[in-house]
Amino acid sequence: MIKLKDHKYFLLIGPTNIKFEAIDVNNEIYFSKKNLIDNSSRSKNLDILEKFLKKHIFNIEKKLNNYVKEIHLVVDHNDFLFVNLSMKYTSDGSKFNLNRLNSLLVELKNQFKNTNVNSEVIHMVINKFIVDGKTYSQLTEINDYNTILLEIKFICLKKSIVKNLKDILSKYQIIVRNIICFEYLKRFE
Repeated sequence: MIKLKDHKYFLLIGPTNIKFEAIDVNNEIYFSKKNLIDNSSRSKNLDILEKFLKKHIFNIEKKLNNYVKEIHLVVDHNDFLFVNLSMKYTSDGSKFNLNRLNSLLVELKNQFKNTNVNSEVIHMVINKFIVDGKTYSQLTEINDYNTILLEIKFICLKKSIVKNLKDILSKYQIIVRNIICFEYLKRFE
């Protein structure tokens, strides 16, 4: 029997299918179950998700010889909101490092959440760093600078959709570990 801590469960919810996959410690798929769906409304697809779980989750757990307690949701949905923001940071004489970056990102995320109360931040992506006019794709410790500009992309989903997804899965005692935007995930193929 494979131990629960040794693998991850994913559920892809897309416009044409719902797919459950179990991935082992070597990131290989060792179990997969897929249902095709029509390209209909979002609420109907949520109903189809519920029917998929009702019909298959107990058989999936039986075949896995494990309970599915938590899952990673990969969602392909039209209602994702993509928002690009930038933040300027002016030198105060100290080094710009990961701790400083994390503080700035938390502050920006909190400001964004306060103005977009109906959206949940799914991903926060740093597109680039601009240090005194020079563009970098990743951060290194910067000692001498006047200004740093961060270009950030927020990928959000309506809170009502997130709640509906979590509610459906909670009926089967499954916790949503995280939600992944399919469009964002495709960048890594």
